[in-house]
Parts: sequence; structure tokens; C-alpha cells
Amino acid sequence: MSIPLSFLRNSPKSSPSTSLGDALAQRISESSRVATLLDCLPSTSEPAIHSPDPSRPPLTHKEIKNFIQHFSLPHSPSHQPLGPNDRIMVVLPTGPENALALLALAAYHTCAPVNASCTAAELLDDARRLNARAVVTTRDAEARLGLRALREALGCDVVYVDARSSGPCGMFDMAVLGTAAMQVQGTPSTLHGLSDRSLILHTSGTSGKKKVVPYTLLSLIVGTSCVVESWDLRSTDVNLNMMPLFHVGGIVRNLLAPIFSGGSAIMCAGFDSMAFWTLSQQLQATWYYAAPTIHHAILTSKPESLVPSRDLRIRMIANAAGGLLPSLAVDLQTTFQATILPSYGMTECMPIATPPITYNLDSPGCSGIACGPHLSIRDPSNIEQALPAGSTGAICVRGLPAFQGYETSPDPSVPLDTSAFSSEGWFDSGDMGHVDEDGYLFITGRSKEIINKGGEVVSPFEVEEAVVTAARRFVKTTLAFAIEHDVLQECIGVVLVSVPGKPRLGLGQLQDLLRAHLHPSKWPFAIVYMNDLPKNSAGKPLRIKLAQRLGLGSLSDSLPAFQRHFEADVPDAQSALSEPIRCSRVTFDISSVDHALLSVHGVEDVAVRTRPDGAPEAFLSASDMDPRDLRTAVASLLPGYAIPDPLYILPGGVPRKKSGEADFAQMEAEIAEMNASAMTESALLVRDIIVQLLAVDRGKVNGESDFFLLGGNSLLLGKLAHQIRKETGVSIPVATLFNHSTVKSIADLVDASETKHPKEGTYLAGGRHSRNQSDVTLLANGRASVSPSFHSRAGSEATLFSPGFHAGATSKSARSQHHPLSLFVQAIPFIFFYPLKAALTWSILVLVLAELAPLINETFWERILSLLASIIIARLSSRIISPISAILFKWLVIGRYKPGTYRVWSTYYLRYWIVNQALRISGRGLFSMHPSLEILYYRLLGARIGKGVKIDKQARLGEYDLLTFEDGCVVDNALIRGFCVERQGFFTLGRISIGRYAIINTYTQIAPGSFIPDGAVYGPHASSHDPSSPESFAAFNRPMIPEPNFWLKHFVAWPIIFLVSFVSYIPWFIVIWLMTHETDIFQGSENDLESVIDWFANPERVSYHALSRIVRALVTPLLQLLLGILVKRIFGLNRATSVYSQPTQLALLRRYINSHTLSRRILRSSFAILGTHYEIVSVIFRAMGAKIGRRVYWPGSGIFCLDPELLEIGDDVVFGSRSEVFTTDRIGSAKIVVGNGAMIADRVVLLPGVKIGKLTVMGSGALTVRDTEYKDGSTWLGNDCLDDGSNKDLDRDTITPFGKAFYQREAPYFVFPYALILAINVFTAALSATYWSVSAISAAQVLRRIDLHNNQEITTIYRPSWYRPGIIYGLIALCFVVVLNLQGIVAILWVIVTKWLVIGRRRDGQYLWNVSNYCQRWQLHLVLSRVAFKGYGNGGVLGPLTGSAYFVWYLRAMGARIGKNCALYPGGRAGLMTEPDLVHLGDNVSLDDCSVVAHINSRGNFALNSLEIGNGCAMRSGSRLLSGASMEDGSMLCEHTLLTSGDVADAGTVYAGWPAKAIEGPWNEKETRETPLLVDMSFANRV
Repeated sequence: MSIPLSFLRNSPKSSPSTSLGDALAQRISESSRVATLLDCLPSTSEPAIHSPDPSRPPLTHKEIKNFIQHFSLPHSPSHQPLGPNDRIMVVLPTGPENALALLALAAYHTCAPVNASCTAAELLDDARRLNARAVVTTRDAEARLGLRALREALGCDVVYVDARSSGPCGMFDMAVLGTAAMQVQGTPSTLHGLSDRSLILHTSGTSGKKKVVPYTLLSLIVGTSCVVESWDLRSTDVNLNMMPLFHVGGIVRNLLAPIFSGGSAIMCAGFDSMAFWTLSQQLQATWYYAAPTIHHAILTSKPESLVPSRDLRIRMIANAAGGLLPSLAVDLQTTFQATILPSYGMTECMPIATPPITYNLDSPGCSGIACGPHLSIRDPSNIEQALPAGSTGAICVRGLPAFQGYETSPDPSVPLDTSAFSSEGWFDSGDMGHVDEDGYLFITGRSKEIINKGGEVVSPFEVEEAVVTAARRFVKTTLAFAIEHDVLQECIGVVLVSVPGKPRLGLGQLQDLLRAHLHPSKWPFAIVYMNDLPKNSAGKPLRIKLAQRLGLGSLSDSLPAFQRHFEADVPDAQSALSEPIRCSRVTFDISSVDHALLSVHGVEDVAVRTRPDGAPEAFLSASDMDPRDLRTAVASLLPGYAIPDPLYILPGGVPRKKSGEADFAQMEAEIAEMNASAMTESALLVRDIIVQLLAVDRGKVNGESDFFLLGGNSLLLGKLAHQIRKETGVSIPVATLFNHSTVKSIADLVDASETKHPKEGTYLAGGRHSRNQSDVTLLANGRASVSPSFHSRAGSEATLFSPGFHAGATSKSARSQHHPLSLFVQAIPFIFFYPLKAALTWSILVLVLAELAPLINETFWERILSLLASIIIARLSSRIISPISAILFKWLVIGRYKPGTYRVWSTYYLRYWIVNQALRISGRGLFSMHPSLEILYYRLLGARIGKGVKIDKQARLGEYDLLTFEDGCVVDNALIRGFCVERQGFFTLGRISIGRYAIINTYTQIAPGSFIPDGAVYGPHASSHDPSSPESFAAFNRPMIPEPNFWLKHFVAWPIIFLVSFVSYIPWFIVIWLMTHETDIFQGSENDLESVIDWFANPERVSYHALSRIVRALVTPLLQLLLGILVKRIFGLNRATSVYSQPTQLALLRRYINSHTLSRRILRSSFAILGTHYEIVSVIFRAMGAKIGRRVYWPGSGIFCLDPELLEIGDDVVFGSRSEVFTTDRIGSAKIVVGNGAMIADRVVLLPGVKIGKLTVMGSGALTVRDTEYKDGSTWLGNDCLDDGSNKDLDRDTITPFGKAFYQREAPYFVFPYALILAINVFTAALSATYWSVSAISAAQVLRRIDLHNNQEITTIYRPSWYRPGIIYGLIALCFVVVLNLQGIVAILWVIVTKWLVIGRRRDGQYLWNVSNYCQRWQLHLVLSRVAFKGYGNGGVLGPLTGSAYFVWYLRAMGARIGKNCALYPGGRAGLMTEPDLVHLGDNVSLDDCSVVAHINSRGNFALNSLEIGNGCAMRSGSRLLSGASMEDGSMLCEHTLLTSGDVADAGTVYAGWPAKAIEGPWNEKETRETPLLVDMSFANRV
């Protein structure tokens, strides 16, 4: 028979007395057809296993049967061949080879598949537990899994599976590790019979210790046949498998069921939502079985052009691994027009339930009817008793295919553990549910008991096993349970029942014992001592609500360890779960402690007292005894919490007062003196710093005291580094302090640094080293130096010190920011510049439309074409006139910039500032349309630009006539401007020269006074203060990435780009059509201009005008996005290329088109509507070809990638803002992979081929290395590795607080659903578009009112004349000035008022998404604030106020504390100050385009810490102050400088680098004397 098991089809359905499993088992036993697995395999020539690689032919049923029939597992000469029931560990990645290996091994041996990603320790533990005789795996796993060590430890063979490179997929050869040349390939072993154990699996362990579940061949055949029967699987069915083959569901449903039914299965390496659609279409899949998350990902990644019901053959979809939400089931059915089947099964029984194949979602939320074993709902407290129909209780199963018991020994002769079964054979599944009148099962909850510690799921049974194993001499039994925690939600508590006669273990002792058995993240946080475990009447331990019954409340990390020890009564077994259990904190008797210590041999005298936290402290005299030995001796006498810590041994005896009482004050002095005498001078200094930071007792800190154990944390570590630097002059990186945290090791670092780099200077009293690092100059090559000569303002060097930094510089005669002249001049751009520009566009529109009147015959098409022509002419005219006017304004007001240093608020500053605002507001206009026009624009402003220069459109240039670009240089998205702020309220203008063929990469800042040498390469992520980068970094410059040839670009790409843009504006054209349809613009009774104005002012036209603005703001970006994705899909996706291979013209064409149709601007506009942080962004990136996991937190600024199809992002990844993703450079294209739970912070640059590991943190400004893998769990800042991740628990759940709150709705507040977020975004965008259209509408109404007065003198302005355009422009401009100013002020007030209403005043602290609604309120305010940034052109309403007192007033209204004469963003571009009410600025502070961010978001753990910037400080463009950092008076951060969390910039010190490093070098006396010359010269320009 070609399909041997076809005789089992249409077996009698289950009845109250006979289940489907029983019926199938009976037919098999009655028949003589099935005795082995080989008897179940079809022998047809039809496909059985497909590869996802379409180039590989499928493996047929006949080939599988033939392979298995002749299969023999090789072995080394020293081992005997393996036979039936010998255990074989299978450690293979999912795929055709894995499938065939499972079938072959299960036919002859006991197959034990495990996750191929397991660790070496896990594999060894499982193999030892199962007594594995061989391990089957791949060669590339040898080192990772420690296979040679495993072979030696267990004496087993390791067999490699070598996939064949040609022929049918799945076929493989085998080789034995270390003996490939001598391996023995014997004859096939004896086939397994029905009672032999063909498969063995472990349970997950979440409900207890991992248990071993054996499967006989009969149970596998029956379970598989149940699946085939209940799902009506046929030989024509094709299964698409993306599930792993080490779980029973994947093995039975996705492998055995397709094979036994004569069908086939597509064996994929893992889940890929985009590959699903391709494979299901190419290989004609008819069904698949997957988890709910996979269903959801499949739906969200469906290609727009594909109609599943038309293009696919999928007839059935089955659900696994969790409940199927009814809404998701409906979505699946609507999309696929297929049968949607929930299902239910578990490791101990597969399957249990599924609906019939005719099911049509008639019972939403069900798991189906029994489809294998008997099913019963029973009393959870006593499964011997069945519950009445409809009752909710424990779901229990009995009979095949349910397992027969847990394995206790690998020896098949040892009986199975059946203690989990009732006397009638019922097994409790651990789930709760009920069965309705139609027999449908509904699962209502889980009884599994887990601890959720900060998002990490901890099995209490794992903790219990570790405690009992590690502390077996002291602990009789234990019970782990969850206790509420103020930050982590839950922490781990344990009930300890001590061994009789043994003292109680203390928390510290227990944690020491657990070091080798349990990861620190799973250590108990509190102990409750009981005489026995709390149990129910059946004797089962009770952990449910135990913490609440004990009244433990919410614990916190600040609670001392002693106060985390409790003792409680044992509750009665019959007591209710709501009944409290008497519990209290432990106490101890000081006299008992005293007596115990005195009983130790060698102890002469003792004085014991209680510390403030309640713990004991002891001083004693003893001869020749070490405190550690004494502690060990007393551990057998006292409970752990009563052992004094610390124990102080006094060499001279215990001093006592005349009364006989111990003199503790004298003893403290002696201990302090002893500790001090044992420490070096540096150690004493470090000790004093730590004591001051942590507020601990100085006398009790010795050389071995650890900063973290004393109460330090990572934020205080930055302050520690600062204080050490301040007191000693030695800079120790924070990363180094992480690994050297004791007083002695820190002191050794200080001493080593001072020996290596002796410092000049004098030591003041108290040992403090006096240094003044303020007087340093930065050479043109970016290196710090001290020069004995005075540098003139026109020189080639930029000063890093503020002229007149000392008292003389802060002359009281200097103009302040509140001077009337300053306030007047700096109000001009806000009042006039943008309103005049906007008025120009509208005036030209009205006048051109009036001029076209004589040419129009009033047909509809003439009306609409004349209107469109007028709009185009007006916009083009404005884009030509505005930038040219700004260029002329620049030359008239300031002429050529004069290099030098000037005081802010001086006349020269006001001239510079207003010119900068004019250039910013006018924009580049028409000059931005082509690179050659941009070069012309820069040259018109005075820049000297040579031949062949390439400057990226995103590059930010300024002070153009101070810039020189030599031939062939290339500039990416960098900052190159001749302006920078200085300390004490000064700014510098300096020349910059970029040498011939120099390369400036992205995120690179070039400071004034810099001369970049010929051919030098800077960046990515650098500044001119850094050394030049390697020449190979030129490959990362995007303007140098090749483009398609001329013909493809101009005759293919640009027509497509134009077509996409045109089609996206069709909705706007429709509104314009509605505006002009059946209306007459020109009235015969009025002249042309009057008609145009009356037509515009008509209420109907006003409505359509507002509607057109809304459509352009909402619909056009989304259409551009959808059309861009469609075009990308039509042209196909790019692939990774080999290094230095030449890309094809087609690949270049794709990339060029995508860079325009899916540009950064289009993506940002779309995400602003759809939502920036949410799943919809993942959906869009998937549509663009990227592989994106679940619950990704996307940045508000978005990310841009030339080839998103080469981007692979795992689950729960968190992105910071403004990161750069390079999948393509000049070398080639390569995939970028970001692992589950990784954190990509702000300004990170990811280069091609980079693989970011699981839970890896790429900190602020991290620059990756091409084709490099970053280790799982490691932490990086800049280019420095702070933590290699070796001590992290990498197996914990990766879900972030954001994921819990937003996607799992696990938060104590109302979490906005996505629909509400979308509605808010749409409303805000529509409101903004309407709001900012008011100025044009108002101008039309005013002009119409003038006309309605019908006054002869007034209406003459409409008559044609040579001066009419000027009058019309004047009137419209006046309206725009008045209305836009009012709108601008209202918009600013809107931002301020909504901030206080929505957020209120911020406070320092942690604000996790799933604990506090702060993040949600902050996001809401950011969206509402968009109104203020959609008007006034580039920079919004705040743009014209940067660098003025008005901006300071705005920030003060937002809650910032700002001193006098602070220049905030005088360069014209507002930096980031996201939490102004947590920022304190002193007097004369200057901030350019920098980031002052008080929040820190580490993998979604959101926290706020205040920031303080002292008097006279400066932060230049690109610098960043992280949460909790601060700057002392007169300090400065240069371009591209990061001051890390908790760090402090020393007074008067200049810093550069990422992270910041002080620029070394003492003041030069001559420079100090001559500095006022610069001040005097700047004062000459003051008035």
C-alpha cells in the first residue's frame, strides 16, 4: 500500500466510552500492518520534504523510506554500535536535514531533540540526565557547545551531519568527531517496536523542574493519526513549517502528520514573515500550523499586490502555543478564506483538542473538541473528583496519545513516575477551563506559578532546586514565591525550613552558596523562616498569594538586608487563601551573640551593639585570628542574620569605660586608624571620596571595601570618576571603574597613572593637586597643544578658552540680553522675516491669477489650469526671490565675516545673528534642487569651492565665506561652519579649510580654525578634535556611493519619481478641482484683481482652501509612502554583495529610486501621522523588505536605510534617536542584524555586515566596525566596551517595559490603544494644517472688506497700475505680519499650557512604561506640540527666537531654571532640551546645537535625572550631556563630545571626545596676560 496508514482513516469517532486515541490504538493493535516506524512511511514518488531553497529538488517519500531502511548511525572504533532505546541527542537547526535525521533516528533509537541554540552547559546537563549515548549535530557547533569536552565527560560519540550540496534536499552524510577516518558504519540496527521509546522530550520547566517525557512509538503513531484524522490531511496537502522541531507540536503536527498522510512539508530554517508569502505561493502550501504571534506577523507583512484567496492554495490554518484571539481568527479567515482551527496540546499529550474541519468560528475563544485522549474537567484540589458539566476546573486527560508517566531513569526497565495521575489515570494539564454543552473546550487561565522580576520570568521551581542543592546541609525544604517590588514589580522570596539542629541561613550566606548554582538575577531577595511549608489539605505546597498573606508589602532595594529576614507561623492546611499568616521581622538577642563569640577558642573579650539598620556589629579581642575564620566558626552557633558584620578584631583588647561598659567611640577611632594605616595615601583619598559620595562611616571602609557593595551604582560611578579626577588629576574611564571597584584597586589605578604620566604643578594642603586646564589651544589638525606665543584672531588656530575667563572678562559694561537694542533686533525675524516671505508667495499668486484673466474664457479647465499655473509660478518665484534676497541681506548687513572672538549680545553678534536668521528662514529655495545649484548658492555666499567637490544635501554649512573646499573633497551629513560658542558668553568665528580629496563622513563636526589635510578622512562619528580616521573609512561616505548611469537616471528613475509624486498629489488636485468646479473666478462687474480676491474670500473657497491643506498634510505623505513601497516591490529587492564586487546597474537603479520615493522626509512625514514608535513602523519596514521582530520601539526621529531589505531586527529592540544605518557603502552591501532585546541608543552608526547580539547595548554615539559581530549582552559607548556581557543572564525574557505596557496591556493605567494614538496624530496634523492656513484666509478677507466699502479712494488700489503689485504686497504683508505673529504667540502658549496640563512638573526618578504613565503623557505632549513646528517654515515658531532672550523666556515658562545672559542656540538651530524643568543653567552659559537630555532610556527602562550647568559654561554643536551629568563653572564641551551619566565636567576644564576626555596642558603665563587683548578688540564691536 503506497500510504500504509490510510486504513486508519475514518476511524469511529470518540464517544463517552471510547476516545479517538483509543479507537486508533485498537485498530493498530488488531492489524498486523504496523509494527515499526518504517511500516508507517509511504513509498510514493511524490514530494515529502521541500527545501525553502527553490533550486533544491524535494525529497520524495520513496527516497525517505529507502534512506531510513538502510540507515545506520556511525560510531567510533572504541564504542559498540547503538541499538533500540539508546538515547541520541539531536542538536540540529530546523530544516530538511533535521527532519530526515529525526525520522531516521526515531526508527531505530530514542531520539532526544533539543534547541540548537542551547548553551554548552545546558547540553551537557540534558545529555547527562538522559544518559545520551551519542550527540548528532553540525560541525559549526563544536566550539560553541564544547563538544570535545562533552565527549570526554560522557564517553559518548559526537556525530556530525554534513548536508549534501546537490541532489534532493535533506540528504546528508555523517562523520564521527575525531575519528572520521576510522569510524565504523555498520549494518542497520533493529527497528523499534511499538512499545519502544522513540522520542523523549523535556517539559519547559515553568511549572516546575524540567521533567522527562518519553513517547513510545505507538503513542507517536496514535497522536499523529489523531492529527491526520481531525484535520483531514490528504496526500495532496502541503504543510509550510516555520516552527522548531524540538517541541512535540512541531514534530507531530508539522513533520509526522504530513509524512504519514502521504503529503509533504516545507521545512524552513525559522520564521520569516516575508518568506512565508513567497514560499506558500511558489510551493503551493495548503496549510500551516503556528503560534498567534506568527499569525499576526504574517498578516501584517502581506504584500499589497497579493490576494491570498486568489493566489494561494491555503485551505486550513491551525493555531499553536497559546490561545487564539477571536479577532485574530476573524482576520485570518477574512484574509485567507480558509478554515481556522484553534488547537490544544502539551508536551505530555499531543494533541488534546481541536475543532472539526467544518468549524466556522462558531465558538469564539474555544480550543476545540477532544481529538485524541479522553477529556474531563475535574476539581483542582482533588482531580479524583469530576466537576458537573459547565463548571470551571482543572483540565485533565487520559488515554492515548497522553504519556504514561515521567521518566525517572534512562533505564527502560525502571517504572515511570505516575504520581501526577489520579487513581483512574487522569493527568492534570495544569490549565483551567470548562467544556460547553456542545463539547467545546474553553481555557480560562493557567495555574503555572512564575515570578515576574522586572520582565524576567523566573521559575520558582528552578530557584527551589538551586537552594536545596546548594544549601542541603542547612535547608530541609524550601518554597520560592513572588513578593511585590517597588521597581521590578516582583522580586524573589523563599520560605526556608531549616535542617533540625542547624542554625538558620542568612540572606548573605544563602547568596554565597548559590553563586555556582544560580544566576544572580534569580537570587532570593528576602527570606521567610517557617517550621514547615504552607500546604493545602492535599499536602501540596501553597505559594499563591503567600506574600499578601504574610503581609510583606512592597519591598525596595533601599531596604537593608537585615530587614529582609522574616519569620512566620505555619498556616493550617484548611485555612482559606485570604486568611493572613502571622509574620514579623526576625530579632536577635545581643547577649546570645556575645556568648556565641566568647565561646570561640581564642576570643578574649567581646562588645556587641546594634547598627542603625538593626543588624549586629561586634568588636572583640582575639589572638591570631582572622575575621573570616571567626565568622566561619560562629556560623555554626548563630543564625546567619545574627552574625555580626563587620567583625572588628582589636589587637589591644576591648576598651571599656569606668562603668565597665564598652567604649565604642574609642573602638571606632582605633578601627579607623587601623584601616587608615593599612591604606596608601591614594587609597585614603579614594576612601574619603567614596565616604562622601555614599554617606557611609569612614572608619568602616577599608582597602577591600567595594564601591558597589557599599551602596554605589552606575550613576554615582560617574561622580566617583569626576571626584577622583578633581582631587588627583587622574582620569579613569568609567568602564575601568566597573571592573576595579574596590578602594585598593581604584587607588592602584591612580598610582599607576601618576607613575606613567607625572603631572607638573603643586599639591595644596590636604593633598589636592592644583591644575588649571582652561588655557589650551586646539591646533588645526585637531590635536591639543600649548603654545608660548599669543595666537591672533586671524590665525590658523581656534582657541579652546574663553577670552577673559577670569574676573576681568565679565565687565559690567557688557550689553545684556535684555538690553533694548538686543530685544528690538532679535524680535525682527519673528515679526517680519517669515510673514514677509509667506506674503510674497500669496501676493504673486493673486497677481498672476489676475494677469491671466484676459486669457481665460471661463471654461472649467481654463480656470483650474490658470489656478495651478499661478500656484506654480508663485512658489517658484518665492523660491528664487527669498534666497537671493537673503544673500544680498547678508552682504549688506555684515559683508565678509571677520575671524575672531566676540561677546554675545555685542553689535557684531546682533549683525551676525540677524543675517543667520535671514538665511535660515529664506532657505535655499530653487538652489536645493540640484547639487550644482547648491554649490552655486554656497559660492554666492562667499564659500571658496574647488572643482569636483561633492556636498551632501543633508550637510550643514554656515559662515560660508570662512569656508574653503579644495578640489575633489567630499562632505557627507556633517557640520562644517566657522562659528562656535565659547565660555563666559563669547563666540568665535574662524576659518575652515577642507583639503584636496579629503573625506568628511556623517556625524562629523569640523570646528572653526580647522585645516583638514589633503586626502584625510574624518568620521563617521568624529570631530576635528579627533585624529583622522583610517583611509578605509572613506568607503562609508554616502555621496561617493555609485549611482546608475545617466540614461537610467534621467529616462527611467526620474520619470518614475515624478509619476509617484504626481499621483500622490491627486487627492490635492481633486480638492482644487472642487474649489474651481462650477464657479466663476472672474466677475464681469469687477476688475480682474477684485474678482480674484472676492473668489478667494468666498466662504466655500475658504473651506476648500483649508481642506486642501489638510489633504496635503495627511493624504499626500501616506500615498507617497504606499506608492514608494509599490515601486520598490515591483523593481525587486537588492541582495547582499561580496566585498568590492561591482553592483549591477539594476541594483543601483533600485537604490536610487528608493532613496527618492522612500526618502527620509517621506518616511518622517508618514510616521508622524501613523505613529513613530509602534508596530505600524515595523509593518512598513517589512513591506520594504526588512525582517522585523515583535514589539520594536522605534525612534521618534525614525531611521533611514538605503536597502531596508538587508535589515534584520529581532524582538524587543529599542532604538534611540538620530542613528545612522548603512547597509551599503562603497565596498558593497551586507546585512545588518540586531538581536533580540538589543538597545541601539542615539547617534549610533551601524555599518554593513554588523551583527548586534542579543541584549547588547550600543550606547550613545557607538561607531560599529564593518562585518563585526558584537557579543551577546555586551555594552558599548562610543568605541569603548564597558561590559563584555559574560556575567549577564542571556536567557531571560527580552520584553521591555514598553512592550509590556503597549502590547501586553500590563500597566496600572489606561494605555492608549493604537487606534486612539492614530486619531490623535490625525487630529493634530489636520489642526496644524488648518491653523496655519488662517493667515492667507485673513489677508483675503481684509482685502475683500476694503473692496466692500466701495470707497473711490480705497478701491483705486485694485486698478491696474505700475505700483499696484507693491500696494497689494504691502497690504497682504501687513495682514500676514499681524495674523502670523498672533498665531505664533498662541502656538507657543499652546505648547506651554499643554505641557503643564499633560505632564506637570517633572521629578527625578524611574518611569517605566509598565509602571508609570509618564512616558505616555510625554509622548502625547510631543504630538500636541507639533502645531508649533508646522508653521513659520524651517524650525517652527521657535526657530526665529533661538539665540535671543525670548527663547530663554520660553524655556523658563517650560520650567527651566536659567541664569542671566544665557545664549541658547545662537547658531540658529535649536538643540535638544527634552526636559527643561530638570535643567538648571547658571549665568553666561552658551549652548549651541547640542543635546541636554535629562532622561535615560536603557532598553526601555526610562528614568529622569536632573542636569546642572554652571556659570560661564559652553556646549558646542554636537556635544551631549547625558542624564545625571553636570558641568562645573567655566567648563566646556567641544564639538562632538559626550559627558556620560553621572560624570562631572571639572571647573575651568575643556573636554573633547566620545566619551569626554579633558584636554591636558597647563596655562601659559604669556597667554594669560595677553588674553584681554581679544576682549578689548571684541569690546570695540560692542556698540
